[in-house]
Amino acid sequence: MPQIFKMGEYWIYFWTNENKPVEPIHVHIVKGKPSENATKVWIISTGKLYLFFVN
Repeated sequence: MPQIFKMGEYWIYFWTNENKPVEPIHVHIVKGKPSENATKVWIISTGKLYLFFVN
């Protein structure tokens, strides 16, 4: 899991070749320990961001 950066208690990171089919470019944001259930922020080609919450 490559780490992009840590801001306070939050980790921002990404996985390579995640899921089948591969998902759009995104990063995960989580408070505390990185996990599979972290919030995803998708970055689309227009430059907009979409949040995807996993509970």
